[in-house]
Amino acid sequence: MTVLSVRGPIFHSPGDEGAFFWWLKKIAAVQRAANRGRNVEIQLRPGKATNDELRELRSLFHRYGMDTTDLEALGR
Repeated sequence: MTVLSVRGPIFHSPGDEGAFFWWLKKIAAVQRAANRGRNVEIQLRPGKATNDELRELRSLFHRYGMDTTDLEALGR
């Protein structure tokens, strides 16, 4: 099981935070996600993430201004 702990975004409203986690949890590679202080902890399902799942994660991270560096290792 892979767990990513990444610096979370700044949410501008409760709805903004809800939309972020809704989108994150809709990505099939994501098993669980939660705030851990200033970070977001993302538990991924076992196995390699597909290219489409990685693209969705990159898109979400990009939209919310998050660092995508940790995602690059998942594609290997």
